Amino acid sequence: MQGNRTKTLLARVKELRLPTEQYVIFGSGPMVVRGLRECKDIDILVSESVFREYRDKPGWTTKKFGDGSDYLENDGIELWAEWGPGEWNEAALIREVEIIDGLPFVPLEMMLKWKKICGRPKDLADVKTVEEYLKRNNLFELVETESF
Repeated sequence: MQGNRTKTLLARVKELRLPTEQYVIFGSGPMVVRGLRECKDIDILVSESVFREYRDKPGWTTKKFGDGSDYLENDGIELWAEWGPGEWNEAALIREVEIIDGLPFVPLEMMLKWKKICGRPKDLADVKTVEEYLKRNNLFELVETESF
């Protein structure tokens, strides 16, 4: 079940009308859309051209992440042109998506890999939640065979 903040943020993502082939929802988005947790923001990996376009739009603020990378923020929606930590092919992430409720998300297995790389306490708690979800839904073998 999605809370009001989550529903509002997902609705706002739809209202942006981003070109489907130029963005993917990452971060905890794949968990949020499945009702596995609530969110305070939505992380969206976008193409360079979308990033440049939104950098100049009113209401979007350029911020710096701890590693020095720039991202754009507008009331809980964050646009990223690169993804980390870890080595990622951003174009492939945007191309290889799961469409859920009309929005493109990174596959849950890819999000799980990223959470393990991050290794923060909140990420490790999310890893446990996702692994339990996958086991309950007989999907865990999809993840167990991947080498992280």
